[in-house]
Amino acid sequence: MRKRSIWALSALFAAAAAMTAGAAAAVAKPVKIVVGWVETPGHLAPLVAALEKRDPAIMPNDGKAYRFEPLHFRGTTLEISALALNDIQVAPFSDAAFALAITNAHLNLKIVADVLQTGHPGYFPGEYVVAKNGPIKTIADVKGKRVATNAIGSAADSDMRVMLHRHGIKNSDFTTVEAGFAVQPAMLEEGKVDMIELLPQFAHNLMATGKYRVLFTAAQVMGVEETILWAMRSDFIAAHRPAIIDFFTDYMRAVHWFLNPKNRKEALAILSKVTHQPEKNLQFAFTKHDFYHDPYLVPDIAAVQRAIDVDAKIGVLKKSIVVSPKYVDLSLIRAAKKRLLAHGR
Repeated sequence: MRKRSIWALSALFAAAAAMTAGAAAAVAKPVKIVVGWVETPGHLAPLVAALEKRDPAIMPNDGKAYRFEPLHFRGTTLEISALALNDIQVAPFSDAAFALAITNAHLNLKIVADVLQTGHPGYFPGEYVVAKNGPIKTIADVKGKRVATNAIGSAADSDMRVMLHRHGIKNSDFTTVEAGFAVQPAMLEEGKVDMIELLPQFAHNLMATGKYRVLFTAAQVMGVEETILWAMRSDFIAAHRPAIIDFFTDYMRAVHWFLNPKNRKEALAILSKVTHQPEKNLQFAFTKHDFYHDPYLVPDIAAVQRAIDVDAKIGVLKKSIVVSPKYVDLSLIRAAKKRLLAHGR
């Protein structure tokens, strides 16, 4: 009986040890972090993934603490449902999309990082382009015309509607045509629309023809603007904070790499491969002719609030929200910055 008891206890301890080992393995499983993106190099996520393939040491915690994956979307508003369903864990939102995710989708979100900003002196201002000899001579002439937008409620879409509203043009006064940024220049050339939202990567070929001109810029609409921010669900942050800090530390290191002029040649080669554009069309990238990227991913929260208030005032949003402090958590990027600085970054 005693031997049986000892054997029973041994079996029990072995089972407990196996369960503990299994639990430890489950805890150690990398946290999936899928990051949405719309256009690059404004959104750096796909470039960071391409850089990591060349140099895995740039993100040493990937595959250990977390598993990073970029996922493409046509516009920021389309990512609200993806974030709600946990198909993505990091969503790049315009100010309007962020507010809609809270007021309409009722998500408990935090602004955690910067993606890109518009309106900094000398940087790409965000351009709205028309045919030089076309029907639109002034902003007032947009009334009754066809306007391309990547997605209703996106950053570019909201800025455009704010400017038109200032000139007495309501949403019902023009036709909105949703189309990806990449196809908008061809649509303008073919006469399918009368105005487009032009990104820097598509400006070279279009503006070189001499047939088009900038009607107004996003910088004229809002000044300095937190055009795209990163948002995450509060419950995901609470459940996986250490892994998320590891991710931000690695991602921030990669952002520094792309913004470092010493790496420009290789950075352009990566961008060319990802976008399938020749490097001669990409010389703007990672310079002051590109969008502004904060090197430590710090978003301009005051700019977010200004934009949301304006959007609510003109009806782009049904109501405003008070962003800070309830919907902001910058502790993740602060912790990441501290780690990088400790290693001389």
